[in-house]
Amino acid sequence: MAYVTLGSKAVGSTIKLKVNGSARNFIVVHQGKPSSVYDDSCNGTWLLMKDIYESRQWDSSNTNDYAKSSIHSYLNSTGLNLFESSIRSAIKQVKIPYRKGHGTSKTVTSGSNGLSAKIFLLSATETSFDFSYMPSGEGAELAYFKGCADNSSDSKRVAYLNGSAASWWLRSPGCNVTAKRALAVGSDGDCGDTSCSYSNGIRPALILPSTLLVSDDGTVSTNTAPSTPGSISVPSSIMGGTNISISWAKSSDAESNLAGYKVERSTNGGSSWSQIYQGTATSTTNNVAFGTTSVMYRVKAYDTEGLESGWRTSSQVTVVNNNAPSAPPSIAVPKDVKGGSTLVISWTAASDSDGNLTGYILERSTDGGGTYTQVYKGDALTYTDTITKGWATVMYRVKAYDSYNAQSGYTTSTKRTVDNNTTPTITTSSAASLGSKSSGFTISYSVDDVDASDTLTVTEKLDGTTKRTYTPTRKATNSFAVTGEYFQKITNGSHTMTVTVTDGKAIVTKTFTFTKAVTAANITLAQPMEADAQITLCAISVGGLIPADAMFKVEVTNNGKDSSPVWEDATTEARNGRNHLFTNQTAANGFAFNFRVTAERGASGESGYIASIQGGFQ
Repeated sequence: MAYVTLGSKAVGSTIKLKVNGSARNFIVVHQGKPSSVYDDSCNGTWLLMKDIYESRQWDSSNTNDYAKSSIHSYLNSTGLNLFESSIRSAIKQVKIPYRKGHGTSKTVTSGSNGLSAKIFLLSATETSFDFSYMPSGEGAELAYFKGCADNSSDSKRVAYLNGSAASWWLRSPGCNVTAKRALAVGSDGDCGDTSCSYSNGIRPALILPSTLLVSDDGTVSTNTAPSTPGSISVPSSIMGGTNISISWAKSSDAESNLAGYKVERSTNGGSSWSQIYQGTATSTTNNVAFGTTSVMYRVKAYDTEGLESGWRTSSQVTVVNNNAPSAPPSIAVPKDVKGGSTLVISWTAASDSDGNLTGYILERSTDGGGTYTQVYKGDALTYTDTITKGWATVMYRVKAYDSYNAQSGYTTSTKRTVDNNTTPTITTSSAASLGSKSSGFTISYSVDDVDASDTLTVTEKLDGTTKRTYTPTRKATNSFAVTGEYFQKITNGSHTMTVTVTDGKAIVTKTFTFTKAVTAANITLAQPMEADAQITLCAISVGGLIPADAMFKVEVTNNGKDSSPVWEDATTEARNGRNHLFTNQTAANGFAFNFRVTAERGASGESGYIASIQGGFQ
């Protein structure tokens, strides 16, 4: 069933209202308040029953006092109750202009002093008559009757009862001769006066709200205004020059024809308002200009018929006109960025004209600046970030904020490529400082790399000289030996050993230090040299540097395989390059040659060394 609002109906069109159970046609004779003569209650849609409902006396006592007439009483009691309840409740209680009292007076009472009624008869003035014997200005000409002949018949005034044109009453008294006559419209549409006790037709007139919804079958629906939004939310702290969000609770509407909301703003404490939003949403944003001292907002709902709710008004909020800090002048990110490692980001200090700079917000992007994630908030100028292995790139941006949380623009770093190679590792139980060494030694270590496809290369160096380079087995134990001749050849003092491993992309080095401190030496052959016959003499020389105050001794034996070899002193011969003649002539286990050279640093502390031992025997 289609409903339309009465306010949209054209003057002269008809609608149906149920009267005594049947739908009767009513003409729209006016829209709105006809003139200032009328009370505001008369502002609505004026309806006049198209045909005559029935015939009745104007007044049974034959007196032309409309306010006390039997027809006025009938219309607002029995006549009113003939209308269906939904229509009856919607009919407006109005105050219509009328001639007060009875007799021949033409004086009209109007405005708020008009006659209170729901159902009434039209006046002669309203139906476009202008006779000398009618009240003066009993209302105003209704739009439907404009253009009708003032003092003659007109078809617009003709009404029918049971199919035949018939006379119908007006509410205007006849003011020419007697107090017993009232005016009526004749069957030809002209006006005349008739005895109040005479029966003429009645055409009920009434005023309905223009917002009322009516259907073709005569049913009505009263359109009510939406409810006032239950609340309005405005930030408790507002910064000048920023956008804020205003939201409000949804309104309800009995007819389900809520159309939207209107939001207004005041910057002078509510003295004046300006609209900032109209639409269906329950929130909006608004820019509060810098320099605004205070602001407040209000919202109301409206429906499709233009009915509006009351206003819901926010509290007044003082606007803080704080200047945001400047953006940090620069941000620095190291060029070398490795996945799985840390990275120190730094930036230069921002400035703030209000002197309330509070800190900085640092954000990170791993998609080339498409999205950012906050990683730090505070007053420092540096931040150490952990770089997740697998990121392709990383970049940063920083902004400053103050005590009001006003924020600067961003300062953005250069995009850095992340090196996702894992650095090889060297594992050892040896300390970095190996301490003092008086004899050869060995350190153990292992190497590894989580990147299984990488080829590792290890280099061992002693005092910067490469000892060996090789491809290791991952996690296997490896040895760096400084023993034997290798140890003997280095001088007393500080020495450095390094173990370096590389995967071709990264290098790791372990460094070890030790001090060679050899103040004495005892050198002999591991196995005696056997002879076929008795050894009678030998020659031996010791090369190197032997300080003058050093203890130095050279001993030789020709029965070196015996359990207790006979050692003979050959120091003098060795110093002077002479042969030594053996005095021993026996050997239980066969003759065999050996030597032992002993040297020990003297009181001067002067260092020396033995570079070689040479000789022969026979």
